[in-house]
Amino acid sequence: MKIPDFKQHIAMLLVGLLYGTNYSIVKIITPEYILPFGLIVIRVAIATACFWLIGLSVNEKINWRADWVRIVLCAFFGVGINMLFFFKGVSLTTAINGSIIMTLTPVMVFVTSLILLKEKVTLLKVLGLAVGFLGAFLIIYSPGTGISLGNWRGDVLILLNAMSYGVYLVLVKPLMTRYTPISVAKWIFFFGFLLVLPVGWNEFTQIEWQALTAKVYFSMAFVIIGVTVIVYVLNIWALKKVNPSTVGVYIYVQPVFATLIASTFFGEILSIRHLIAALLVFAGVWLVVKRG
Repeated sequence: MKIPDFKQHIAMLLVGLLYGTNYSIVKIITPEYILPFGLIVIRVAIATACFWLIGLSVNEKINWRADWVRIVLCAFFGVGINMLFFFKGVSLTTAINGSIIMTLTPVMVFVTSLILLKEKVTLLKVLGLAVGFLGAFLIIYSPGTGISLGNWRGDVLILLNAMSYGVYLVLVKPLMTRYTPISVAKWIFFFGFLLVLPVGWNEFTQIEWQALTAKVYFSMAFVIIGVTVIVYVLNIWALKKVNPSTVGVYIYVQPVFATLIASTFFGEILSIRHLIAALLVFAGVWLVVKRG
């Protein structure tokens, strides 16, 4: 791996850390205090406002005639379908099912890249995807209990979410050759907000604001600023230097960080199986990003 790529990979590791933490933090908010779609409305609305405030310092014009379709599609796949299907799917199926299906995202990214970007297929990339998937599976799967069947509707929604995010990572890549990350993010979230608002409005109006505690507000700030604003900017920025498959494979590190955080701060047991799985995940990432 060449030195100039180092910062991009640190950024993607940070994204994995934030997402991994999010699995524990988001449970503080939903569904006890705020229903999933209502939380999405808040999340996208505030994130959109943040991107536009930051964007005031970036004087950049968008070539709408050439790029409006791609920007709207990025909003549809990267914000609308991605967030709505994931939250709804998790509410219907088991956490084990959802986590396993989500690790298919790098495969979706790779397949979409082959079709749309003609990305080169190499043995190391295929091997890295397989090794990373095995590591993520070992973390999520509990040998003593097996995999719950869950609800097939939720499983389908999670699968569609994984496909949607994979398509988004590929679609947004060409925009990064022409615009800054903030310019791209502010328009993607603007159109994304228009998509999620009518879907989540009913649950948003049901929020009992007086019942929200300081802990809930802090958790919401983490989800909105950390797991939305910072994550989307880092992902888009990283796509300037690396291909979508590399960004996609870093999804495998999320269950690693989620397990480490849960064992450190929430009393869950860290086993040898988890450590072996973590080594497999990072080995898979290394194989995908490794250069000839």
